[in-house]
Amino acid sequence: MYEFKNELTMSKSGFLFDHSSGQTYTLNPTGKLIFEKMQEGLDDEAILSTLIEEFEVEAHIARRDLEDFIRQLKEMGVI
Repeated sequence: MYEFKNELTMSKSGFLFDHSSGQTYTLNPTGKLIFEKMQEGLDDEAILSTLIEEFEVEAHIARRDLEDFIRQLKEMGVI
């Protein structure tokens, strides 16, 4: 489970707003789904299963996308 450092709000269209810094980020459909599942408290394996099912991709692609997204959130200081 991930802990977000700041209060974050995501719009239905995938715009992510960080209330502390005022930064905004645009999430693609994959990032939007991952972020939603992270907020729900799902672990990596549950998120991977959701990605594979929702986007009909192979496990290694879903894992790469998840790892890339988490790395970007860490670099932005969000988690």
